[in-house]
Amino acid sequence: MEIPSAESVFDVAEWFLDTALNDGEYLQPMKMQRLMYLCQGYYAALTGGKRFIPAVFLATETGPVEPSSYRVYASGRPTLGYRSMDRKTQSFLQTVWARFGAYSADYLGRLISTHAPYADAFAAGNMTEIDQAALAAYYAGAKGRDERIRSGEMSQTRVMRSQTGKAVAVKKWIPQKK
Repeated sequence: MEIPSAESVFDVAEWFLDTALNDGEYLQPMKMQRLMYLCQGYYAALTGGKRFIPAVFLATETGPVEPSSYRVYASGRPTLGYRSMDRKTQSFLQTVWARFGAYSADYLGRLISTHAPYADAFAAGNMTEIDQAALAAYYAGAKGRDERIRSGEMSQTRVMRSQTGKAVAVKKWIPQKK
């Protein structure tokens, strides 16, 4: 039996909510669901199919959803105590946040809707379980590959604020060598 990296979906949800709050951002429930889904997919790709969160994601009309956390967080943040996670788990979460946290829930929804594991599950019917093996295969493959997440090299990308207060991903510009 595999042991997930995070003990609970609620620990991961609270981590994302706290991180967004520290960045001065309100984290919409669907954006949180999409970030957790991306964590599950990329972690599966990096570990040969293991789960990052002990959870199952369902393909719905609005995107991939982990039903328990979605129901709890859909109407606002409840008062939950959560356990801190080990450094490796937090580092992985920080990598996903640094890569995708600056994007809107709508953008993430459009992006994920083109990914085969979600699209195939949704084509089979609303509320169909998204297969963990399909997640691992897709995010490890060429179409789902994001080298920055696979290598953990996210320190060069930062989330900053534009003049309107919107979170944007920025990184140092380095000219290409000829």
